Amino acid sequence: MHFKEQSFAAAMEICSESELAEVVHAWVPADEGWVIHAWAEIEDAVYDLTESEHPMHKADYYQRMGVRPDLTRRYGRVEYFTLMAETGSMGPFDTKFFFANQASSLPQA
Repeated sequence: MHFKEQSFAAAMEICSESELAEVVHAWVPADEGWVIHAWAEIEDAVYDLTESEHPMHKADYYQRMGVRPDLTRRYGRVEYFTLMAETGSMGPFDTKFFFANQASSLPQA
């Protein structure tokens, strides 16, 4: 995988359409290290519009993308839009954890 900046806008789009949505920012494995990526979740469904226009089962998505829960940050809808308003950004918000768009070695959780 390579860094897809549009994943942050895509996650925001899903979150704006559903009160149940959570936005997830994460480090995911890439060809040469790690990249940051974003998606939205509603219960056990993952909505990653950079991968598919259809929801994916969370367990399958996590396995395929190499998602590790310790390398994620989750935001409920209200918290997400509050952080968006405060930062003027769609994320990532935890800039100490997500210190760059990509990294050659595994970030410390």
